[in-house]
Amino acid sequence: MELHQLRYFVAVAKKGSMTHAAASLFLAQPTLSIQIRKLEQEVGAKLFERLARSVVLTAAGAAFLEHAERALAELETGRDRVADVVGLRHGRVAVGVLPSVAAHLLPAVLAQFRAEHPGVAVHLVEHDVSRDFEQLVQAGELDMAVTRMPLTLTGLGARTLVREPIVVLVPPGHPLAGRQGVALHELAGEGFVCMRAGYGVRELTDQLCAEAGFAPDVVIETGQLSIVHGMVRSGVGVALLPRLAAAGAEHAVPVTDPPACRELGVVWRRTALESPPVAAFLERLLAICDDELTPAERGAAGAP
Repeated sequence: MELHQLRYFVAVAKKGSMTHAAASLFLAQPTLSIQIRKLEQEVGAKLFERLARSVVLTAAGAAFLEHAERALAELETGRDRVADVVGLRHGRVAVGVLPSVAAHLLPAVLAQFRAEHPGVAVHLVEHDVSRDFEQLVQAGELDMAVTRMPLTLTGLGARTLVREPIVVLVPPGHPLAGRQGVALHELAGEGFVCMRAGYGVRELTDQLCAEAGFAPDVVIETGQLSIVHGMVRSGVGVALLPRLAAAGAEHAVPVTDPPACRELGVVWRRTALESPPVAAFLERLLAICDDELTPAERGAAGAP
């Protein structure tokens, strides 16, 4: 059964005449008659009773008309919805994001994107484990993700957004609280408040401490960044965090070791950019990061 046959059937039913329907469809009458006969063969019943100068619907034709009209209406609605997505009037973008990024880097992006495309829904998926995002993007569960660089999977598009410095959070009254900077080796005797193993921030803490020649003495592990902040404020220990994750801390001292930074970037599935809402969101994200971050913070440029 072809869609054009449904259109022909509805036109004949409305006009009550093969001749008039053929004229409205810009078809030769024999061609129209052939298509109606093929449709009747497909449904297994006569749809029209042929009279001398007109046609009338049979009982089967009258039953079929309702469904044919509904199918054509749904098709037209579907075309309109596609046009809305292409025109960025509707649609959906699924974005994975680290909690610290969601709170401090994305609000401006979301505000501008929503102002420009209010009909496009943005679904944010927060997760602390960066590497999972790459798999979710590759599997099609996310369109893109703002995550830790460098990538571990191949075949994804990627661009660095920001290289943010690492700071050490210290309790009020701590000897390091008033310092302009601290070297990592100075923290060797401190108790550490950390995210749990497997979290990107924890991997970074372990890596930086190992590079400084010691393993962190972890006194508290948690899955919540807010608990890290609270424990440090209460004097339980110190914490190493990227600048975005340390936002709001009263005593955050920059780490002076040259490699002490976290590199964040956006990764995307290249085929996802065939969706206009996804492509528009990525464009807005890159534009705002280019405009608002300093040259030292900004990652290496690379076209999507």
